[in-house]
Amino acid sequence: MKNLSKTISVAFVVVIIFTAGYLLFGRQKQQPAYNFIIAGRGDVVQKVSVTGRVKPAEKVDLAFEKSGKVSKVNVKIGDKVTNGQILAGLSNADIEAQLLQAEAGVESAKSSLAQYQAALLSQQAKLEELKRGTRPEELQIAETNVANTQKSLSDTQTNLENVKNKASSDLTNLYGKIKDILNDAYVKADDAVNKQTDEMFLNENSNNPQLSFTTTDSQVKTDIEQRRIAAGTAVKDIKANLDNLSAATADLDDSLVKTKEQLIIIRDFLTRLNDALDSATNISMATTSAYKGYVNTGRTNINTATTNITNHQQAIESQKILNQNNISTAQTGVNSAQSALASARDELALKKAGAAPEQIASQEAQVKQAEANLSAQTAEVKSAEANVKNIQAQLAKTIIFSPINGIVTSQDAKVGEIISANSPLVSLISEAKFQIEANVPEADIAKVKIGDTAEVTIDAYGRDVVFEAKVIFIDPAEIMIEGVATYKTTLEFTKEDDHIRPGMTANIDILTAKRQNVIFVPSRAVITKDGQKFVLVDVGNSKQEERKIETGLRGPDGNIEIISGLKAGEKVIISVTQ
Repeated sequence: MKNLSKTISVAFVVVIIFTAGYLLFGRQKQQPAYNFIIAGRGDVVQKVSVTGRVKPAEKVDLAFEKSGKVSKVNVKIGDKVTNGQILAGLSNADIEAQLLQAEAGVESAKSSLAQYQAALLSQQAKLEELKRGTRPEELQIAETNVANTQKSLSDTQTNLENVKNKASSDLTNLYGKIKDILNDAYVKADDAVNKQTDEMFLNENSNNPQLSFTTTDSQVKTDIEQRRIAAGTAVKDIKANLDNLSAATADLDDSLVKTKEQLIIIRDFLTRLNDALDSATNISMATTSAYKGYVNTGRTNINTATTNITNHQQAIESQKILNQNNISTAQTGVNSAQSALASARDELALKKAGAAPEQIASQEAQVKQAEANLSAQTAEVKSAEANVKNIQAQLAKTIIFSPINGIVTSQDAKVGEIISANSPLVSLISEAKFQIEANVPEADIAKVKIGDTAEVTIDAYGRDVVFEAKVIFIDPAEIMIEGVATYKTTLEFTKEDDHIRPGMTANIDILTAKRQNVIFVPSRAVITKDGQKFVLVDVGNSKQEERKIETGLRGPDGNIEIISGLKAGEKVIISVTQ
C-alpha cells in the first residue's frame, strides 16, 4: 500500500515537471521575435526636391497702379536696388490725409470699444453687487465714484470747448491767408495778360484788340482777339473780387472759386495765343521764340496761381474734416463721461436702496444690453480697421517698390510729370546672372517660402558639383501639369559661376525647415490608425506598448521628428518575426 502511494506521488511529480517544462520552454518558442531601433536624437531636415531649368535673369518692368503726378524719383539707371526699396512715388497727400483720418477713426472706435468693455464690466459688477448685498464700505466707494465721474465729465466738457476753440482758430488762420493768395493770383494774372503779351497786340486794352502779327489761320486770329478781351475782363474781375473781399467764410470760399475760374480763362487765352504764334507769318523766328517765351512765362505763373488756390481749397476742406473728427471725438468723450456719471449715480442709488428681485432682473437686462453694445462696437472697430487697410492699399498704388535685388536698366519717371496708370516707368534686371524656374507640386508648395535656401546640382556636371541658390518668387497662380496643380517657383543663384549656362537641367533640394537636437525614428516605425499616430515600444520582459505620438518634420532620409510621446533611447519596434 505504501509502494502504491509512493508510485502515485512520483507520477504526480513527473506530470507537474513535464507541464512546467512545456509551459516554460514551449511557450517561449512561440513568442515572436522583434526587430527594433533605438529612438535617436539629432537633426531632422525637411527638403522639397524638384527639377527645374536654368534661365537668364528676367527683366522686370514696373509701373504705378494709378495715375497721378510724380513727386519723387529715388533711383537712376545703373543703381543697385534691394527687395522692397522705394524707387518712385506719386503725390499722395490726399490719400495720406484719408489714411490719417481713417486711423483716427480706428483709434476713436477702439476708445469707444474700451469704454463699452468697461461699461460691461461695470454692469456685471453691479449685478453681482446687487445679488451679494451692499456693505458700508461699498457705499463709500460708490459715493467717491460719483464724485470722480463728475470731475471726469467736467474735464471732458472743458476739453470739448478747447477742441472747438482750436478748430475755429485753425480754420480762421487758413481763411486769413486767402487774401494773400488772391492778391498773388491777381499779380500773376495782370503780368501774364497786360505785360507778357502786350507786344503781341495793338489796342490791347480796348474792346477791339488786334494781333500785331499775321497768321495763316484767320479763325485763330479772330478767336485769340476775342479771348484777349475775355482775359482782360478776367483780370479786372479778379481785381474787383479782391477789392470787394469780405470776412465771411462763404464769401472767401466763393472768391477762391471765382478767381480760379478767371485764371482758367486766362490760361486758355495764353494756350490759344501760343497756337497763333505757331502760324505767325510776318515776324522773325527770334521774335516768335521770344513771344513764345513770354507766353510760357505767363502760362506757368497762371498754373502756379491756380495750383495755389486748389491746394488752399483742399487744405481748408481737410481742416474742416479734421476739426469735425476732433470735435466728434471730444463729444464722444463728453457723452461717455455723462453716461459714466449717470451709471455711477444709478449705482449709488441702488446700493443705498438695497436690491429687490425686480432690480436684479433689471440689472441683468443692463448686462445683456452692455454685451450687445460691446458686440456692435467690436464690429465697428473691425470695419474701421478694414477701411484703414483699404486706404493703405490705395496708398501703396502710388509707390513703386523693387520686387527683387537688382540693377536699374531704365528710368523714365520725372518729378512733376503726370503719368497714367500701368505705364512702365522703371525696369530692373536681377543682380544674379542666372535663375532657375521649377514647378513645385501642390502637396509641397505649402512648405516652401521666399528666402528658403537650396542645393542645386546640374546634370552636365554631375552630383558632386553643388551650387547654392535661394527662393525669390512663388507664383500664386497654379499651373496644371498632367492633372496635378503645380506652382512656378523661381530661385536665384547666390553666387555667379561661369559653368552655369541657360537651358541646363537643374536638380533642386529646397531646405524648407530644420529641427536641431530632436528625437527621431524611421518613418516606417510610425503606425497611423483612426487619424492618430502610434509606435510600438518594447517596455521589457517581452512586452510591448502601443504609444500615441505627435510627429513633426519628415526628412528625405526616411526619419521623422517625434514631438511628444517618446523619449530618446527607447526601443521602437519596426517589425515582428514569428
